[in-house]
Amino acid sequence: MSSIRHLLLHGASWARRGQRQGRLTAVLLTLTGGGAWGQAQSSAERWCDFGQAGPTTSLPAPVAMSAAHGQARFFGTGPSYNDADLALVRVLEGASVDWDVAATHYADRVEGVCALDVSSKSLRPARVLMLGAIAVIRPGTGDLPLPRHARAAIIDLRELPAAPGLEEALARAIGVVSTAPVTRLSERVRHHVGMTDEVVPEEEYPIYTNYVDLRAREPHAATGRSELPVTLLTGPALAPAAARFAVDLRMARRAWLVGSPVHTAVAESKWMPVRARGMLVRTARLEDAQGAAPDVIPADLSLSRFGLGAASSESLPSARVLQAAAFLGAPPPVDRTAPVTRNAPPKRFALEVPPPSEASSGIARADLLIFHGATRLFFPYFDVVGDGIDGRLLEMLASVDAVPVTQVAQTHRLLLRFSEVLQDGHAFVYARGTPPPVGYFGVLLDDVAGEPVVLRSELTEVHPGDTLTSIEGQPMSEWLATEMAHTSAATPGFKREVAARRLINMNGPKTFGLRGVDGVTRFVQVQPHPRMVLGPPSLREAGSLADLGAPDLHYINLANQVLANDAKFRTALTAAQGARGLVLDMRGYPGLESYDAQRRLIPTTFFTSYLMYPVWAGPESFEFQGDSYPMEPRSNPSYAGPIVLLVGPRSVSAAEDFSMVMTGARRVTVIGRRSAGTNGAISQLLLPGYMVAWFTGMKVLFPDGSRFHGVGIVPDIEAAPTASDIAAGRDTELLRAIEYLRTGQ
Repeated sequence: MSSIRHLLLHGASWARRGQRQGRLTAVLLTLTGGGAWGQAQSSAERWCDFGQAGPTTSLPAPVAMSAAHGQARFFGTGPSYNDADLALVRVLEGASVDWDVAATHYADRVEGVCALDVSSKSLRPARVLMLGAIAVIRPGTGDLPLPRHARAAIIDLRELPAAPGLEEALARAIGVVSTAPVTRLSERVRHHVGMTDEVVPEEEYPIYTNYVDLRAREPHAATGRSELPVTLLTGPALAPAAARFAVDLRMARRAWLVGSPVHTAVAESKWMPVRARGMLVRTARLEDAQGAAPDVIPADLSLSRFGLGAASSESLPSARVLQAAAFLGAPPPVDRTAPVTRNAPPKRFALEVPPPSEASSGIARADLLIFHGATRLFFPYFDVVGDGIDGRLLEMLASVDAVPVTQVAQTHRLLLRFSEVLQDGHAFVYARGTPPPVGYFGVLLDDVAGEPVVLRSELTEVHPGDTLTSIEGQPMSEWLATEMAHTSAATPGFKREVAARRLINMNGPKTFGLRGVDGVTRFVQVQPHPRMVLGPPSLREAGSLADLGAPDLHYINLANQVLANDAKFRTALTAAQGARGLVLDMRGYPGLESYDAQRRLIPTTFFTSYLMYPVWAGPESFEFQGDSYPMEPRSNPSYAGPIVLLVGPRSVSAAEDFSMVMTGARRVTVIGRRSAGTNGAISQLLLPGYMVAWFTGMKVLFPDGSRFHGVGIVPDIEAAPTASDIAAGRDTELLRAIEYLRTGQ
């Protein structure tokens, strides 16, 4: 009788008689070629050839492609953002896109990505076939009852699809045959604390970061009545979850591998279907205390070596083969002498060399997909504003198909329209490579009852209080409606404010319709002005309000154009000592360090706003991390008297953060108009064509944990200017603050 036949006939009886594992191991070593332990493929072979696809997705193909690119870009093993982005540009060029072809060509160009045809198979109900005392388990959906007389288990991993629920099915399969948790390898993955700024180096803007580190994975829970010996049947191609399961169990010496070797890169990938094609995207490197797992985990017993065939998932090897494999005892350690060639995901950096400013349909499509994918992963307010980015992406891609993109301005406009759906006052888009305008409309505008009104003017023919009624013959209401459809904001007032800013840049003369406070409309041709008119609604300096009939009240303008630093604030606050009331004007953007100012204005312990960072520990683990923190008061100088806080549509971000804490501490009465409802540090996304897209990168809540985004600072007392007030130089909001501090009403 040959040694093979002897093993197949008597392997189970040896195990039952309690023969030492060393005897059987020696036989297997002889049969499989000494220390090679089966047929290990060269690690240089293309790992994707050994991956098993999963089903397609119900997502539209562009949305699915965006998700796949997002995985490769933010979590993949490729060297840079730029490599993945430019590959996306190349495969999306042309009059239209075949998304399956695009997925194939994209995988060919991006390291750590490969394309496969989707599988029609779904995850079937779990099954257990008893062959004597051996339980042959086919993982699947539902419960997995194990007969009490089972003495060994063989888990069949062959041709399991990369379908949702597979990882849980595998966990159930090992759980029912284990009484102790089964350890799993850690994964070295890229962690993101917010989206790292892609324009400014991290050392200059350290708000958000990314780094590469190990992420521990919870052991497989044990739910069984007894600890059974386990053998895994592996096929030439495995789904990522099945490959990961096999690597984990074999490295833990919890199971033998019978069949084909397992390529660890497959175990480190994610299945990302697009349409009829999908992609495996490698996002991790599996490691233990000794370092990275081998590139290939050899099969301990290769069925094909003995002419027994690999056997499809619909059939099993002979009962004698299964008996021989089932009672082998604990396997030896995996051979780790071969060098590991797989790289871990690298850290991502801001792009040091900006891309050229150029335009094409491929660039426009890629920019839209990248923007979509980045916000899908990092934008924190879908629970507040709703999730409309998929539909908006499809709308914008249809526009590209209808009108080929040949100019940077077209891409810019498409991205502005996409950003509108975010309802985020930080969502701006800049075409960084384009030349500056010839000049500017030399006015500062304010929103009065939904119309743009001139607040300040450096043009002799345009006056404060003038209401803009038209531009180049187009009614201003129509112009604003068009621009607001391309303007992202969280509150209506700030949306009108941001849209009206687009009147400022000029590349030639324009004719404006202007309605004076007398009700008469005139038409004025305006030439580009050399300077942009900037600043808050009021340029009043800090000091007494005696000129407005209130010598016992004091005023501090916190706008950075007026009060530029903490030292100037402390000087102004010192001058306010003894005042019966104080007006803080936060209708502009502050230049001071908010916490120091708040500690001098709030005489008791108070709390900051909640700053919640979106944190990804690899592509599968997401949570918000952050908190609100207590702050203690400061003195010399300080102020403990009544305070009115002025806010308006221009009060945004840092201005609002200051106001959130002041209102949270119930320290101020707020007068004016609702603020922008947008707070939190921005994320800058660098896109092909030298586009830069912004969005709010963290979730910010009031100190009591309540929602802020889209709510903003709501005044206790509404006050708003009219065109006549502006023309007469009356600061309606400041006058209302004086009235309140003097009368309490």
